[in-house]
Amino acid sequence: MSSEVNVNSGGMYGTSPRKPLTALLLSVCPGLGQHYAGHLKRGILFYITLIVASWLAAIAFMSIQSKLSIIFLCVPFVGVGLIALDAWACARRQPRDYRLQWFNRPWIYAVVFTALLFTVNPLLDFLVGQKVVRAFFMNSISMSPTILDSDIVLVNKLAFPKRGEIALIKFGKSKPSAKLTELIDDQLIKRIIAIPGDTLEIRNDVVWVNGQKIDDPYAHFKGVLRFNSAQRSSFGPKLIPSGSYFVMGDNRNESIDSRILGFIREDQIGGTATKVFWSWNFDEGGIRWERTAKSLK
Repeated sequence: MSSEVNVNSGGMYGTSPRKPLTALLLSVCPGLGQHYAGHLKRGILFYITLIVASWLAAIAFMSIQSKLSIIFLCVPFVGVGLIALDAWACARRQPRDYRLQWFNRPWIYAVVFTALLFTVNPLLDFLVGQKVVRAFFMNSISMSPTILDSDIVLVNKLAFPKRGEIALIKFGKSKPSAKLTELIDDQLIKRIIAIPGDTLEIRNDVVWVNGQKIDDPYAHFKGVLRFNSAQRSSFGPKLIPSGSYFVMGDNRNESIDSRILGFIREDQIGGTATKVFWSWNFDEGGIRWERTAKSLK
């Protein structure tokens, strides 16, 4: 009879040696290798620690204005590797007649893996993604050259954007008009140009706020105008109402923004875009390494 069910020699659940390679492979779900190796609490602690450390690393990466912040991107991968090695070591230290515990059952491993995959992980992603940091995939050139098509941008949801900073705009089901429903996504990335109480005017593509021509080094006019040019090159003067903001894309010719959409409500602003996390050049089939960890201004 297999040692897995040898009740007489190993107690209620039998005995079985712990295989280091199995513990290593089970660590594809961090902590499950320790679970298999007989260290249930250790596995749970490592899993929670990895989740917390990964999100703290994401916040640090997003907040530090230096290319050196890229080291924080390594935290999840290094953490998973160390946890896997620890599981391997835990399994090696167990005796060949390791007495199986109540949690050493294949079906329990499957339940734990499934529960983490479909409940805990999505819940943490939802809570942190809604309140702390969110990745946004750019699929237009409306913010180029500051943000390129296919950039993955990190949005700091803890920071409300100031004048001149880049904001995540959330429309959801409340898009400005049926005409624009198919032209814009539920979420956009634009720059805050004017805030409540400002008076804004655009004259021949030059932006004036409170009677002063703004320093506008990010403005570019590349591509074909998608709407009436007069509507884009001239606007106002208009007073920005309380609780509203005027936003524009850096690539003025290709941007559907407040010149077309109107003012953006405060509750539609979902955070400040601070950094390029990753960038892929689909035309050339390669990674734009020079844009990784690039701070956005």
